[in-house]
Amino acid sequence: MEKNKITIERTLRSRSKSIIWELISTPAGLSRWIAEEVRQEGEELIFTWGKPGQEYETRRATVLRKVKNQSLRFRWEDEDAPSAYTEIALVAPDVADELALRVTDYAEPDDEESVTYMWNHDLDRLQYKMGV
Repeated sequence: MEKNKITIERTLRSRSKSIIWELISTPAGLSRWIAEEVRQEGEELIFTWGKPGQEYETRRATVLRKVKNQSLRFRWEDEDAPSAYTEIALVAPDVADELALRVTDYAEPDDEESVTYMWNHDLDRLQYKMGV
């Protein structure tokens, strides 16, 4: 089944590209808002969700592109759509002195709502925990 592209953009309360870049491009930063643990092995990111000792899901992704202070693009290893990827990008909207995150992901038509909910939840977590 063909997947649909989903794009979510969220304005941030931080003007610091370096702080936001750290949160979206490093295992330590990603561990603060996407998963409980993120490790990197070469070009692979390993995401783990669940409490210590009660791990319930681990997914691997290959980094496709990383452009400093701009974007991180990766592809889940279990992704079956050849053109699908996940990208977290730092963008500067038209409003001066504001930064935003743009998340691009792909979902099957009947999963779009749950994927959108998941990313909005993660972005809420980022803003709440990090104050951005």
